[in-house]
Amino acid sequence: MEDLVSIIIPVYNVEKYVERCLDSVINQTYTNLEIIVVNDGATDNSAEIIKSYTDERIRYFEKENGGQATARNFGLDVANGDYIVMVDSDDYISANLVEKCLDTVKKTNADLVMFTSYNVNQEGKMQYIKRDKGVKVLDAGPTPWNKFYQADLWDGCRFPVGYWYEDLGIVPVITLKAKNPVKIQDALYYYITDRADSQSNIQQVDHFLDVVIMLENVEKELKKLGIYDESKDQLAYLYIEHLIYRLVLRKAIYISNKQERKALIKKISTIIQEKFPNWGSYPYQAGGKLTAKLKKKALWLYLHHLFFMGDLVWKYPFSIRSKQTGF
Repeated sequence: MEDLVSIIIPVYNVEKYVERCLDSVINQTYTNLEIIVVNDGATDNSAEIIKSYTDERIRYFEKENGGQATARNFGLDVANGDYIVMVDSDDYISANLVEKCLDTVKKTNADLVMFTSYNVNQEGKMQYIKRDKGVKVLDAGPTPWNKFYQADLWDGCRFPVGYWYEDLGIVPVITLKAKNPVKIQDALYYYITDRADSQSNIQQVDHFLDVVIMLENVEKELKKLGIYDESKDQLAYLYIEHLIYRLVLRKAIYISNKQERKALIKKISTIIQEKFPNWGSYPYQAGGKLTAKLKKKALWLYLHHLFFMGDLVWKYPFSIRSKQTGF
């Protein structure tokens, strides 16, 4: 009997994108699917578009708006599949995603397949994302959508509700819980990078330190599973990547109020020193050699509140490059 694969799609106000997403799921080369679409209180025409589909594999649910975490958790609660895939409704997937992942499972006995993706901007330009940092939890990333899960990995695990960066609070736990995770370099997912109203592109200072709460949730869940000690180095890399590099170099440096920026960076520095006093000695690689060198230098400058010099080394060159490449 063929394995049943559950594809969970949370939906909220994505009328411009949801048809493309559903078409990419419905047209999978592997067909034994249940397509769980959870309408999280959308107020646009998303519901009408979804209801126009007649594919019997679609299971459509409506709930009050509670955020993406609640929609994904709802999908996990009703899923019947042997395996689970998560797709954001503004993105889309390769036609052979499920087939490729199931084939990998059969060849390797993997309980988690980690694949990669293309970043796609509104102009249709694509950027291949290589996941090859040499650290399991960093190669996997905190996103739920670049993974093919054996369903029981989610037993007892759900997305934290009421916070930003909720993916970071649980996906690394699932990655570390897996007994035989397998990484492939096939780009099977198309991630839309520049939707102005997506959480990834919104700057809201009040939520930046939700990153800390989510990292602490990872610690708590790992202890609950009894795998904290064996995962401590992986956790350190997670803190370095998301608390230090991402929060400082992608979020904090864009805070216009200098006092707020200084206070946040000081708090970040204090937290990492308390959690992992030797974090600077970890062989963390942030991109290619030149990029990694620039990031390390910029980070030192920002952590020492030398913002102008940090901007010269990182912020301005990054903005110029981003405009040139579209990413």
